[in-house]
Amino acid sequence: MSTLEIILYIALGIAVGVIIFATPGIRRKLRLRARRGPLPTTAAKGRAVGISLDYTDGLPETSDERKRQMFTEGMEHKQRNRYFKAIKSFRHCLALSPTRGEEVALLILIGNCFVSISELEEAEGHYKEAETAAKDADDREGLSAALGNIGLIYRIKGELDKALDYHQQALKIDREIGNRDGEAAALGNMGIIYMTRGELDKALESFEQILTIHSDMGNREGEAIDLGNIGFIYRIRGELEKALDNHQQALNIHREIGRKDGEAAALGNIGIIYKTRGEQDKALDYHQQALEIDREIGYRDGEAADLVNIGAIYQDKRELDKALVHQQQALKIHREVGNREGEAIALGNIGVIFEDKGERAKALEHFQQALKIFEEIGAKLEIEKTKQNIQEIRKRMENSGNHRSDSV
Repeated sequence: MSTLEIILYIALGIAVGVIIFATPGIRRKLRLRARRGPLPTTAAKGRAVGISLDYTDGLPETSDERKRQMFTEGMEHKQRNRYFKAIKSFRHCLALSPTRGEEVALLILIGNCFVSISELEEAEGHYKEAETAAKDADDREGLSAALGNIGLIYRIKGELDKALDYHQQALKIDREIGNRDGEAAALGNMGIIYMTRGELDKALESFEQILTIHSDMGNREGEAIDLGNIGFIYRIRGELEKALDNHQQALNIHREIGRKDGEAAALGNIGIIYKTRGEQDKALDYHQQALEIDREIGYRDGEAADLVNIGAIYQDKRELDKALVHQQQALKIHREVGNREGEAIALGNIGVIFEDKGERAKALEHFQQALKIFEEIGAKLEIEKTKQNIQEIRKRMENSGNHRSDSV
């Protein structure tokens, strides 16, 4: 078996990044909603977890019956992962002369639906419209939500400095206005960026602060996300029992509250731990459960992550053709949705498979493509791993050439 290192796709808590959603509430308030997205880069990878904030500006209590009906209908579709129908309802609501604050909430909701179906450009456009509307309305809570979600888009694109700046702006506003949900969301997104950079101590500190906030507030969904992210860090550190315990707690909560995307992320993370322990059959079962859920809800980034992890297991089993098919399917999805980090991970993993098949020129080509992307997005841990793989491949190619010369 190859000694080159394959990179898995692990899911942090639930999704990567904090997405801020507009949601129903008695007063204008934020409600955390977990969502998975492409995740941070570290030794093994999976779908990272993120926090989504549901933001509303009085829409549930509006006296306009038609507007309230469209909003409620949209929220019901969103909760059932029927994102296109939700977008249609929210757009109908936008056409009913909403207040400036209501417009902010609706734009954020539409943007979040687009993120859920991996339409990042559409999502970013709606978030920036919400940012402008929030500034015009002096809606600081809505502005924080919009800024945080724009930061999430930049993180997914690999522009980590821009992402961190937006999340820090959101955190500053949330602390000034005493918005603890928003504070937790900003800290969570910053923690994911720290993980991507390999700054695990800073990341763990961020997630532990958030867990305290969510526990104090009785926010079960937020706790599940935090537990998943903490479990992810423990896994990277090799503390597998602590990691498994945190991911199992997260899985139980997601099932309890009916979050299918969170359930899939937790299943994937548990699968990663079993793979690390060498329990390949158990790992495969968990990843296949996750894949079934992600396909059911139409979450393409999650589907790609599952395919990567399943491919890695088939590689361990020496079923290289199956492994290659799964990694290539994942690569195709990542390219279609614009997930640069996921694309690089799949390219590197395909390189490892080609090395195992003895096709070193193809392996080197894929590692070089992966390295270029990792360098562009600043994924330090993956850069080092990929450089080591390239160095090892070149050494083997050189030794193989020398061996042939000696034979002649």
